[in-house]
Amino acid sequence: MHVIVVGAGTVGSNIAMHLAREQHEVIVVDRDPAKLADVEDHADVQTLAGNACDPAVLRRAMGEGGETGLLLAVTEADPTNLVICYAAKRIGVPRVVARVRHRYHVDTTVVNFRDPLGIDLLLSPEMLTAHELSNFVENPAALAFASLAQGRVQIRTVMLSPFSAMCLRALKDLQLPQGVLVGAVRRGKEIFTPRGDAVLEAGDHVTLIGLPEVIDTVHPQFDTEQETRPVGGQSVAIAGAGETGLYLAELLESRRHKVTVIDMDRTRCELASERLDRAVVLHGDCTNVQFLREEQIGHMDYYIAATGDDESNVMSALLARELKVDKTACLIDRPDYARVVEMVGIDVAISPRIVAANRILTLVKQGRIRSVTLLEEGAIEVTEYQALSKSAIVGRALKEMELPAGTLIGAVVRGQTVTIPRGDSIIRPGEIVITVSEAAASEGLSRLLQEADE
Repeated sequence: MHVIVVGAGTVGSNIAMHLAREQHEVIVVDRDPAKLADVEDHADVQTLAGNACDPAVLRRAMGEGGETGLLLAVTEADPTNLVICYAAKRIGVPRVVARVRHRYHVDTTVVNFRDPLGIDLLLSPEMLTAHELSNFVENPAALAFASLAQGRVQIRTVMLSPFSAMCLRALKDLQLPQGVLVGAVRRGKEIFTPRGDAVLEAGDHVTLIGLPEVIDTVHPQFDTEQETRPVGGQSVAIAGAGETGLYLAELLESRRHKVTVIDMDRTRCELASERLDRAVVLHGDCTNVQFLREEQIGHMDYYIAATGDDESNVMSALLARELKVDKTACLIDRPDYARVVEMVGIDVAISPRIVAANRILTLVKQGRIRSVTLLEEGAIEVTEYQALSKSAIVGRALKEMELPAGTLIGAVVRGQTVTIPRGDSIIRPGEIVITVSEAAASEGLSRLLQEADE
């Protein structure tokens, strides 16, 4: 597919990189040549310098054939993105997506910006990120967490404890119960989908996929330090009263958690006080350890750094950890900061770029794709497919299939029944197939599943 990405910032460049890796023809448009040069250094894409609000620039981006399938307007300015999408739709782009940061652009019950402008999707990385962070509060023992198949299948990434009986044993010898399997392993910089003879080591990030109730029983066998925590009623400090922080605070309030919001900007604090029902709002510096002590932040169950600055997020989450907050998380835009976060002991780092890419990849992949979830900074893809009648994978035992290296079938959903497939399992048309693949192998697996009759 030919895709136009307008905006070469952190979100746009990351989405362009993932789309190019999926073999789409991508052109990135931005007014800043320096940003475009940086994108070209990291992804196999074309670039065009110009103002995409100008229909003439959009036509150039569409190329001579004019067969663009999708335009993504992901600049930092909501009005700009809305105008670009409106113009693109009017000159023939069939699907357009606008990134929006402010809730009044997303809430169609007040003013419907989407339909009159012909926009197919309003994408808010801030809202998506807030949901990811709320998942962390609800599932604190997981390094990463996602629900698939309407909650009937779960993905949970855990760190293998050196005291676990799973250490230094091959997967085939673990005797995991039916309903769960190991979908991926990260060991240092190496990330792979393991085979039966793979031996797990202490410190491995192990991604489990399966039935939630089975994962609940297996998780403590990998992470022996996992604590059982009550659901709801936890105390959560959120540093940052921007859109992500406020979305998160609203979600947590609705789930009966005790929320404290911290921000240096008095105007943002006032806005937070107006939007939130029960949260305590503090005006102060989240990187000032004396302020954190005075406000007894160390007594909180969770501390989530959600400001717009990576350095402040890492620093304040580290200070919270030193003050003995039980669980800490932070937002990061720069991928190299993920390693820093792990080194200093912060529990979870979430990237808005990755959560936005999850949503976009679901939209652009061909065939009957229900969702795409990226793990380990995009190195692992978990995808929900609907099996088609002429897919190569339908009607044959899995052991007879030659799946691409670095891929596996994680689960099959048949009506209300979820199974973790074995070698003799046979997939039927219409079933939902959940796959796990290394990023480089995802396209080969996609082709195998999408030999369709459409």
